[in-house]
Amino acid sequence: MKILVAATGGTIGSAAKDGVISTDKGQTLLLLELFRNAYGNVAEFQVETLCSVLSENADDTFSETLCGFLKTVNSRDCDGVILLHGTDTLSFSAALCAMAVREVTKPVCFVSSNHVLTEKDANGLANFYAAVRYIEAGFSGSVVPYRNSDGQTQFHLATRLLEADAFLDDFHSAGDCPLAWFKDDKIICNSAPCVPAQSLLQEKRTPVFNEAIRFSKKILPLKMYPGLNFAAITPNSKTCAAVLLLGYHSGTAPEKAVEAFAARCFDAGIPVYLAPVKRGEDVYASADTLFKGKVIPLYNMTPESALAKLKIAYNHPTKPAAEILKETLYFEDTGVFSPQYE
Repeated sequence: MKILVAATGGTIGSAAKDGVISTDKGQTLLLLELFRNAYGNVAEFQVETLCSVLSENADDTFSETLCGFLKTVNSRDCDGVILLHGTDTLSFSAALCAMAVREVTKPVCFVSSNHVLTEKDANGLANFYAAVRYIEAGFSGSVVPYRNSDGQTQFHLATRLLEADAFLDDFHSAGDCPLAWFKDDKIICNSAPCVPAQSLLQEKRTPVFNEAIRFSKKILPLKMYPGLNFAAITPNSKTCAAVLLLGYHSGTAPEKAVEAFAARCFDAGIPVYLAPVKRGEDVYASADTLFKGKVIPLYNMTPESALAKLKIAYNHPTKPAAEILKETLYFEDTGVFSPQYE
């Protein structure tokens, strides 16, 4: 079994010195050494260093690098890919890469670590091992294996992963509905109807981009909180292609403030979107007013997938954004949740 390991930095590629954590390219070799000591030579690893940054410093150039690398995977001599990434922006990169380079037919596992590898409770090695087993089992898809603080390891579909908890460093899937569980060294697939089966993940998909991917047009995400001063925010169409309002859990945002803000954006030629919004439910009066006005709902998507889809839509070289937004790119529509717990 041949596995391509792509290093980008992050905590899994960092070391601590004098109380400061910084990237250290030697940590990838340490990870492979720890793996071989624990599990033997079960795979042949080919290592490539794409960059070496802490993931909070990831920008659109970083995203272009990841997408450019993944564009080459189908022609590479490997059974799968493990992309080492920091935890801070893991959910954002995973969603963007999965959608922008959906044509990858080999399994792609985004692997991170809650702490530097030398700490006793670091989960980087456990996450890496789960990724190896996923590839070894012949599974498909862009996934994130991660062991939470309760000791349970789950496989998350890349477009369903939510940002990590700030205190326990735990990751969860939208609706707490992961793709699979890793228990007793076995991968147990989730049979919930909202989760795609392996047969769907294995299907060939046409590329979204037929050329090099560039994210030159910017999306402005605004996270809702009580008292957000929209009057102080004036997007410029030269630097902002669209605005994404990251609303409250019920698909809402402050009605009067957003209505005025969206009208200003509309006059400037800047569309305004709201996510997450659940489809098929009665909406609150505040949301109903916004949707009848200048705000466009993005249904059934995580905030990360909504942002990724807008970046793809507004940077596509040939298709209008509206056309891309109507298409399901990579299982980002969460559907109706009905978790199945093992």
